[in-house]
Amino acid sequence: MSNAKKRYVITCAQNATLVHKPALRSLILYCVSNRAQLLVVPVRYRNPTSLWNNNNKHDDWWDESVLPYMTDARMELCPGLVLAADVKIQPTASSPLSGFEALTGTDSCIIGHPKMQMQYVASPAGKYPKLLSTTGSVTVRNSTNTKAGKLGDFHHFLGGVVVEIDGDWYTIRQVNCDRQTGKFTDLDTDYSPRSISHARNASGLVLGDVHSAVTDPKVTFATYSKGGIVDTLHPRKIVVHDVCDGITCNPHHVGDPYVKMAKYHDVRGGVRAEIEEACAYLNKSQKEAEVFVVPSNHNDFLRRWMITHNWHADPLNAEFYLETAAFMASEARVKPNGIEYPDPFIYWVNRLAPKVTCLTPGASLLISGVECGMHGHQGPNGTRGTLKNLARIGAKVITGHTHTPGIVEGHYQVGTSTPLQLDYNVGPSSWMQAHVVIYASGKRSVIVIRDGKWKL
Repeated sequence: MSNAKKRYVITCAQNATLVHKPALRSLILYCVSNRAQLLVVPVRYRNPTSLWNNNNKHDDWWDESVLPYMTDARMELCPGLVLAADVKIQPTASSPLSGFEALTGTDSCIIGHPKMQMQYVASPAGKYPKLLSTTGSVTVRNSTNTKAGKLGDFHHFLGGVVVEIDGDWYTIRQVNCDRQTGKFTDLDTDYSPRSISHARNASGLVLGDVHSAVTDPKVTFATYSKGGIVDTLHPRKIVVHDVCDGITCNPHHVGDPYVKMAKYHDVRGGVRAEIEEACAYLNKSQKEAEVFVVPSNHNDFLRRWMITHNWHADPLNAEFYLETAAFMASEARVKPNGIEYPDPFIYWVNRLAPKVTCLTPGASLLISGVECGMHGHQGPNGTRGTLKNLARIGAKVITGHTHTPGIVEGHYQVGTSTPLQLDYNVGPSSWMQAHVVIYASGKRSVIVIRDGKWKL
């Protein structure tokens, strides 16, 4: 590996706490196999009901097995990425990244903490958003019998983050160790305390919001090319959010004559052509795995267009509109739970991509115990979905919608498959191209794509 190419495995260790020996051995074996450097950030747990004084200084020690790897200095891992090992956060902190958005300026930042949390901070247009991430821990759970302590134990993440660097390019992935064996999966390889083996096919891959009319070709290549993400992980299921961009039937464009003129010149195929394009994307994905389409707000643009559109004044789309409307009208019914009529997008996917499964609103899709049936635009009790409120529903979930990848407790969020700048996200943006993999073990990791590259 050249000097420009480097790998790190970064985790943390709590004071006065035993190391999870199998997990540490697995991480060390990973480092030996991949010529990576192991970095362990020391964190100190202080009982909130007492002061750190001479009476408890005897707890100011760390397991000797991590001492050779420990660092508490601030390090620039590469241009634009800093390890802030000098920052000490209480291990039971519920939101360890809160307030650190401006830390390290515009450079991305990794902070040692036993909870796994990741967020992207909006940056000025033309720049990648700033990454903030915690590390997880290589020590066992060890907190007091308090609310904060028990919650800290519950969200304790045994493992670390893999950081891959090539010059000023970098990416970060989560590696989550089994609490019994210490084994973990990174991409297509399993690492255990004493052996390395080829991993089983991934249970699932949830794609960053697709928007097929404006999908970034670099993301498509990184995802589907030989040696790409799908070819490496061999997911059994692929989950797709917002496969249809809806540019031809976008309700937000109604009333803008200049948008209408632009579509006249550049979207000549009309709504039918865009639906066909989305279905072609699904058919291509279906060759690799079983494909599921999640009910999403952009897919729903077609239904909203069908309700409000005046086909009399639109000869380009009139035939498509009438064909779709005839089916919707023939199936509209009053049922015990209310009025129902068919979803027009599902109707067309069933016709043009018949091997693809379209979920209906409210339907569940469990993949290795992870709920993948929610787009993320709808939150609990009619609220808007957010990374935080969907982390509180008591289930492991993966959602999309915001185009901003993130992790809060059991909620992982994909990014986008589009360019990072579209006409409706003018100004500072936290968008990032990213998918989420569900390994055969049920553990998850965010796979970030930068400049079309997703790994060393």
